[in-house]
Amino acid sequence: MNRKKELEEALEAARIVLRDTYSALNSLEKANNWSFLDILGGEGLSSLMKRNHIRSANRAINELKHDIERLRKELGDINIDLPGEISDSLSDNMFDIFFDNIFTDLRVRSEIKGKINELVEFRDMIESLIQRLEREI
Repeated sequence: MNRKKELEEALEAARIVLRDTYSALNSLEKANNWSFLDILGGEGLSSLMKRNHIRSANRAINELKHDIERLRKELGDINIDLPGEISDSLSDNMFDIFFDNIFTDLRVRSEIKGKINELVEFRDMIESLIQRLEREI
């Protein structure tokens, strides 16, 4: 296979990674907004909505894992670390929704903001990679 074709395939894989990164960021931003309401005393509805967006973000992050594997195969061995998922266990949900309190809300909000920062850095790295691939093509 020629180099241009390989670069085009890598570029397509990088664009898919970028799309799913934006999807995860969008869900996390929504979760962050709901977490702010939750801290202000939004009760169960805000906790449920926040958790729903956290689950959506985790699905997008999981999809990113598959996308990154494809990208790695296309580029050879590149050194990209994926942000981890936000904890969404049964106990997390119980504490956050049923035993709703300010301490849990603050912890979850901090975790959401941390993941947003990780994904923004990751997005910037992928955008830079896309630009580099486009220049090479």
